[in-house]
Amino acid sequence: MAYSENILLVNPEYNYPCKRERYPAAALILLGSILEAKGYKVKIVHMVADGVGIVQLRDILTTFKPGLVGITMTTFQTKSAREVSAVVKDLASDTVVVVGGPHPSALAAKVLDDLPQADVCVIGEGEQAIVDIAEGKDWADINGICYRHGVSPARRQVADLDSLPLPNLDLINLRKFRGPYPPARLPSMYIMTSRGCSFRCVFCSKSVFGNTVRYKSPERVIEEIKWLRGRWGVKEIFFYDDTFNLDQGRLEQILRLIIANKLNKDIVYRAYFRANRELIDEDLLKQAREAGFWLIFYGVESGNQGVLDEMKQSLHLDEIKRAFKLTHEAGLKTVASFILGLPGETNETVRESFALCSKLKPFWARFTAAAPYPGTELEKMVRKNGYILIRDYDEYRVGKILARTDALSFVDLEAAYKKAYRKTYWHNIRNIAFNPQVAYRAIRQVM
Repeated sequence: MAYSENILLVNPEYNYPCKRERYPAAALILLGSILEAKGYKVKIVHMVADGVGIVQLRDILTTFKPGLVGITMTTFQTKSAREVSAVVKDLASDTVVVVGGPHPSALAAKVLDDLPQADVCVIGEGEQAIVDIAEGKDWADINGICYRHGVSPARRQVADLDSLPLPNLDLINLRKFRGPYPPARLPSMYIMTSRGCSFRCVFCSKSVFGNTVRYKSPERVIEEIKWLRGRWGVKEIFFYDDTFNLDQGRLEQILRLIIANKLNKDIVYRAYFRANRELIDEDLLKQAREAGFWLIFYGVESGNQGVLDEMKQSLHLDEIKRAFKLTHEAGLKTVASFILGLPGETNETVRESFALCSKLKPFWARFTAAAPYPGTELEKMVRKNGYILIRDYDEYRVGKILARTDALSFVDLEAAYKKAYRKTYWHNIRNIAFNPQVAYRAIRQVM
């Protein structure tokens, strides 16, 4: 039996105070676009960006009367997701609550113990599963889900990403989202031109997209850029792929098409790159700059080669230094991202990370605390060693010290993190706040 034609999709609040959201949840927009095409009435709520608390959500539920509520969640949203599912059931116990996203996909059936009011957990990519659930298909016949009394076989991943619909941003108010740091042009939106990552970094969660990399065609990428620019006036696009430069030939084709279609005239771009020698060269970076790219994000993670090797980064410090040098020489700005508290971290390796960050001279620098996300190899490593400090996922938050290392205690890591915060704060302030035109000038250089 199909449920009510009204479907509510919710991006919950976080386990910690948060006043802004950089971007809308692309998964909810995609699911909403698919469900609308099937004839359902869809409403999407981003609780932070929309300023919707539990009280306001209760009013929305009372008015909209959804028969199905879908909740996307990361490990930083567990507390709010539980509260949302509870208020849904409190108002209408027959409403079906579906959870999905990285956290439920990693925990599978266990997440239903943590969220007692949820009915179904979608594991991995959920485009077809959510339609099957909405249409009332017997849960035992739906692949890629788990529920109170069963776990279904895994669903095959979407092979043809071009078959997915273009996002209907009318489902949200894009101007409520303030874009990523460092600041650039608004409105800003992101595109995932691929799914999956073939690298084996132990701290990354691949619970949704897995290890197999699948791509949108370059032509489809250009179509999506035109769609975002023409219909919603998007002025900056963040290519949110795990590694946008993984297939260099494909990337070069996308860059050529951006230039040929003059999509470098009134849009600017940023992307995640890997610094591996075989993935970066002068010509590629110069072409990226010509195509309107202004900022490249590199996951450096550590200034110590032993820590990088332990984390299966498949990356050498010399490659990192080379990538930053070439990127700056091409006239592009950089982000250097580090993780503090990885296995093998010592006071000396922390100092090496600080030193490397200074030597790389990134436009924007950031240090985050190692997070042992469920299902990752990092989580298994720290649990095996007894180094987990926080076991309650409701206590997970950005910047919180969640695990110790052999050499460094919670107090040591907290001190290191605070020092890193001070260093990067003043570094970034000098680049942005004291001179707010710096980012704007960097953008103008590529237009």
